[in-house]
Amino acid sequence: MEWEYEPDKTPKRKHSWEKNAAGFISIGTTVIGKCPKGISIDTAKELLNSGIPWSPRRWEKSHPQRIYAIHHGVLYRAMPTIPGKSYHGFPEHPRSFSELPKALREKIFEHAKQLGCLEQVRKWVNQ
Repeated sequence: MEWEYEPDKTPKRKHSWEKNAAGFISIGTTVIGKCPKGISIDTAKELLNSGIPWSPRRWEKSHPQRIYAIHHGVLYRAMPTIPGKSYHGFPEHPRSFSELPKALREKIFEHAKQLGCLEQVRKWVNQ
């Protein structure tokens, strides 16, 4: 199935900024991932559909709970916006990477290796 990418239209939660690199800001105790400026909807959709789908063991829905993608050495996580149809993505915080299941971390590294950016991804997740 091909997934749609849905940008976040709520300014309070918007995951974009005017910088050319992905990063994070803190609002109170909440850390928000920010996508680099210039990522088009088409690029986001392509990343979404070439990413790594993941769901926990007891997930009973037909769509993945998350999709992980890599762009320019940065790991992104996409979450459903309209379950079964669309997702919204944002940079995955490096601290969250170590909490992922080992098998998923290995798939992410393998995907990065295939894309030729394994060292960049390792650097991103080890910040």
